[in-house]
Amino acid sequence: MKRVGSLIRWVLFTLNILVAIGFLISAYSPYISPVRHPLWACAGLFFPFLLLANFLCLLAWICIKWQYALFPLLVFIIGWDSVWTYCPLGTEKEPEGGEVIKLLTYNTRDIASAKEYDKEQGNPILNYLQNSDADIICLQEFTPGGKVKQKDIDHALATYPYHERVKGEGGSRLACYSRYPILSATAIDYKTESNASILYRLKIGKDTLVLINNHLESNKLDDHDKSMYNDILKSPGEKNIKDGGKYLFRKLAKVVAIRAPQADSVAHAIAGNRTRYMLVCGDFNDSPISYTHRVIGQGLNDVYAEAASGPGFTYNENHFYFRIDHIFASDGFRVLKCKVDRSIKASDHYPVWCLLEKKE
Repeated sequence: MKRVGSLIRWVLFTLNILVAIGFLISAYSPYISPVRHPLWACAGLFFPFLLLANFLCLLAWICIKWQYALFPLLVFIIGWDSVWTYCPLGTEKEPEGGEVIKLLTYNTRDIASAKEYDKEQGNPILNYLQNSDADIICLQEFTPGGKVKQKDIDHALATYPYHERVKGEGGSRLACYSRYPILSATAIDYKTESNASILYRLKIGKDTLVLINNHLESNKLDDHDKSMYNDILKSPGEKNIKDGGKYLFRKLAKVVAIRAPQADSVAHAIAGNRTRYMLVCGDFNDSPISYTHRVIGQGLNDVYAEAASGPGFTYNENHFYFRIDHIFASDGFRVLKCKVDRSIKASDHYPVWCLLEKKE
């Protein structure tokens, strides 16, 4: 029996070491250059699975030999920043008398143009935006067409006197609707096939707010790719994982290498336009454990991590459970609340909104 017990502990410890190595590589993958090492930079995609695996090792050691539980616990401590970034336990706060601003970011998938809806009730996304009570709305893939005309947009968002609409390289439109005057809107220069990042300057009282609305390079997964991914989930056999997984992983790695210079350009624009009041938001097409999230968020606060809890998935189709829509705020704001709003599923993304209080 002692030999059996020793064998079990040896096997579990070996497994725990392998999990720990994978977990730490994944946790620190945001520091790997996607241009030089695109495959390794994608390791963050496996973070939730390795997080769960290390947690199960922790539970197993508590049941078998509690002293050994210190090892997976130490692994969690070393990778704690990534654990908190991925699955934070933020808390909501009450305002302290300063001006409160509601910011909403939403990839509308061309304003739900492919969705069927009651014409009398109106377009669900336009209805949502109209009733959002947001002070600033940043939109991606906000391109009129089909059943949605520009006049419908103008009517629905008539309460926003200031707006800027800019087309990306491939025709996809980014838009900003604001109750505050928009002083300027400038595209951030980077190489892209169909995306864009726009830097706005807004006048809020006596202060100027710098706001960057992003739609970074999409992952370019077509219907065939999504079907392959779902086949892997349904039948995780060796052949499916080996062939399909390798194909999808390499395809994502190519896009990560494209997106990294875009993130560098946005980070450069943030550094060059640094001000007390700054907000950066949009569809990053990358998870919280990524080079993109780390580089753009340097010196800023992840609003979701500050005031929300849990993984907070913002993409809602094809079983791709990731938080790829983000909001960052400078220290000039107190983060009061942040929410991934699952009340509407008219797009493949959920809208994300937050309440921010200006510090004087």
